[in-house]
Amino acid sequence: MKSIDFNFEVKVKTTYEALSQALSLFRSYLEDRTAASSPDYYRAKSLLKEGKLFFEEVLKEARKLLGPLPPYSTPEYARWRDETARDLKLSLGDKVDYEEVKKALLSDTCLPKLFSAEELEEYLKKYYENQGKGQRKMENLKCRLVIARLDDMIREGEELLKLAQKKLQSII
Repeated sequence: MKSIDFNFEVKVKTTYEALSQALSLFRSYLEDRTAASSPDYYRAKSLLKEGKLFFEEVLKEARKLLGPLPPYSTPEYARWRDETARDLKLSLGDKVDYEEVKKALLSDTCLPKLFSAEELEEYLKKYYENQGKGQRKMENLKCRLVIARLDDMIREGEELLKLAQKKLQSII
């Protein structure tokens, strides 16, 4: 099967950077010392929009590699997809013990850029049990944590955007 170039980690990093900058600018804008007419509002709003677009790309790639198999897929495609996910270190493999998973996630190269050790443990506690239920696979937990983190950042950005809009409207 032909190898497709997946840039999952790059897209995650790009998404995270855009959202982090947006959140930082919104917080700065919402401080009392920042004028309501500051251009930070527009820059933050633009970065939040960019972050959402990048997030959609992250979701697309995650679905391609870790989502349900299409009904017409061949065994070769399924095998290729599993190998690609493992090569990209998206899959945890056969680790299912909580401590084993925690150790693997803490030593991961991508996750420390998105989470502090405390945040990672908090997300792991929150999603570990649910990941084993239904049709979800425990090996996809890393990807689930990344997506949950980025989604939480988007939600926080949207809340800050509402507050920033109120501040901006105060000068109109």
